[in-house]
Amino acid sequence: MTLGKVLITIVVAASLAEAKPPASHEHPDFLETTGILQEIAGECRNATGGDKAFHQLMHVLHHDTPRCFSGHVNMSILQTSVDHLSKQEQSKMLEQVCGQFQKSLSCIDPIVDKLEPCITDLDDILQKIVDTVPEALSLVCNNSAAMLLKLREPLSRSCAIELAPALGDCMDFVSNKTIETDLKKYTITECNEIYKMRDCVNNQIRDCGALSYLELFSLFYRNLLSLTPCK
Repeated sequence: MTLGKVLITIVVAASLAEAKPPASHEHPDFLETTGILQEIAGECRNATGGDKAFHQLMHVLHHDTPRCFSGHVNMSILQTSVDHLSKQEQSKMLEQVCGQFQKSLSCIDPIVDKLEPCITDLDDILQKIVDTVPEALSLVCNNSAAMLLKLREPLSRSCAIELAPALGDCMDFVSNKTIETDLKKYTITECNEIYKMRDCVNNQIRDCGALSYLELFSLFYRNLLSLTPCK
């Protein structure tokens, strides 16, 4: 798996993680489950000639980012059951959380800074993913945080757990040759692989039943696809 494939996998991870606090340890981290960290470590080593860049990235991911996030977002609200509240009360509370999420977007910047030495040839892809995060947050928080409310439901939580190990199989539809090809030079061959990956992810999400994830994945997918000639 090349780093381009890693970034495509991160698109899927981002769509599943919109409502999940990065400091949560209830379940294995998506990056660890899919082996992406090992891939990034190898890419950092190849690009920089050592492990320093990867270790700095890990420090930001495991220490700085959770601390930054918790400094903006009231984690106790996210972790507290809201079943005893009315739908109106739940929406009001989650609208408050959405405002805190908006302020926490700055926590992404240090991650991007530490990733850049490892992916100098893939800046456009990474920037497109980063630029999509605020759009995804707006989607989650629109209509009185209706989607965020759905993402807190037991079905959505269990779906996220089930999807993490299954989605690695969907990435296998994208060959290294396709990943190594300049996005702007994709032909029908490369596009067909991307379409197969998309269909696989869509089917996995539909099978588990939490269709809010389908909207989030489609948003990241469409924006990333705009870098290619694929329709």
